[in-house]
Amino acid sequence: MGFLDNFKQAMQNGANAANAHIERERAKQAASAPTARTAAGRPVSARPAVSSRHTLPEGVIMVDLEKLSQMNLGVNANGQQVILNIRGTMRAKPMGQTSLDADGQREEIRAIAQSVIFRELAPNINSMSDVKFLMTSANRISKVIVEEVKGRGYQSIFQLPLIIRPL
Repeated sequence: MGFLDNFKQAMQNGANAANAHIERERAKQAASAPTARTAAGRPVSARPAVSSRHTLPEGVIMVDLEKLSQMNLGVNANGQQVILNIRGTMRAKPMGQTSLDADGQREEIRAIAQSVIFRELAPNINSMSDVKFLMTSANRISKVIVEEVKGRGYQSIFQLPLIIRPL
């Protein structure tokens, strides 16, 4: 067991040396970085703080389709109620002038997506338990939604893919 104890101690010494080296490098970087002082006298880092939220380009809106998550498709041949869970996120931008604000635009795009999903899936209500059918349908329907949204005057693209699954 002496060898394993020596090996464990050597690993610990190496980790401590690495941590000490990292701390020295951080101290060097902090000392060399210029700092500014605020009105209160507290030092401020030279780099601005990066927010965790990304900003969208001017006029572009993010549309979350999760609000359609409990979409009732109807009753299948077995007499079961078919309720779909819809997920996906789109980016859209009006191609011209619009009288709607950002929330109104989001609601319009969600209504378009809901009508397309219902129109495309309702005739195949008995296939809703087939995973392969749902995956290929979601891929096809996402293209149809983008075309329908384009027809209503928006440029759009799916940021997160359309996912359709039964509840």
